[in-house]
Amino acid sequence: GMRPGVPVDVVAPMAAVLVLSVAAIFCLRQTVVCRKKGGTSCPAGAGAATRASRCLAEALGLRDGPARSESEIASDLNEIVIDTLVPLPSYWATRDGVHIFPDPNRIDEMQRLMADSWRVCYTRDRRLLSGGDRVPVGCRVANVLRIENHRGYDRYWKRKADVLAQRRGCEPFTTETDGRLNLLDDECNEKYLFHGTNPEAAQSIARNLFRIDMAGTCRGSMFGPGIYLAENASKSDEYAKEGSGVYVGLCAMLVCRAVAGSVLNVHESGDFSGSVRNGEYDSLCGDRLAAAGTFREMVFFHEEAVYAEFIVIYARLFGDD
Repeated sequence: GMRPGVPVDVVAPMAAVLVLSVAAIFCLRQTVVCRKKGGTSCPAGAGAATRASRCLAEALGLRDGPARSESEIASDLNEIVIDTLVPLPSYWATRDGVHIFPDPNRIDEMQRLMADSWRVCYTRDRRLLSGGDRVPVGCRVANVLRIENHRGYDRYWKRKADVLAQRRGCEPFTTETDGRLNLLDDECNEKYLFHGTNPEAAQSIARNLFRIDMAGTCRGSMFGPGIYLAENASKSDEYAKEGSGVYVGLCAMLVCRAVAGSVLNVHESGDFSGSVRNGEYDSLCGDRLAAAGTFREMVFFHEEAVYAEFIVIYARLFGDD
């Protein structure tokens, strides 16, 4: 039965808040900790969601103890804070800051990924950017670096959680990189995609993250100002440039995690950024494969939707190599 001192019309809605709060915690699949404002969070990990629900239950007066008045319940609810801790990839070695590590065990895996997604196709972008008509037939991976940028990954994870909460499941969108490297979240169409650049710029993005205000500085923006990625390494290679010094003859490819969410498919050029920024969609696919037989490009208009996780240093291979 209901304990005396807690009005039914208070407990019923509060109980609903408890159920919905705990459900939201599990739906977002985040690690949670519960604390009083200004207090110390309890340890994260297994059982954190249970501790959070217990904390809420105590505030609502649903656990054993003295009966709670309506004002006491309201006061305690106002004091409760649920923190979310971003779960890091299991293979990361650090807990904060920005770190770039050699990852030689990934070289063969990246070689296969880039080779399998490499399709020889001469495009207008290749002609405009290289000024020639030679198309690489493949690549040779020289090195792989892993990026552990905690600020970048934190904002990326929060964007992913927002898309999961808002969409509650997205229409599946497949790419040529599906099922490669690490396990990703299909519910929000999380992908690994390529971004071609030079070794010096790759290091700058690794440390300072992608910036929308730099969009189009090297190649224009066919579908609006955003971050342009591709499912084919050969497409992103069109925008890669050789480095200088010890990087002479070598290009850089960023392999990025990206939250595609609900994808807007378009076949013609135009500025479609408004359709994503207003929340109708989460990303755009410029499908020039269907329209012109070339490639598809993925465009992201939220910086936090993309996290560059690996730098691949590679050399282009031509038919006479």
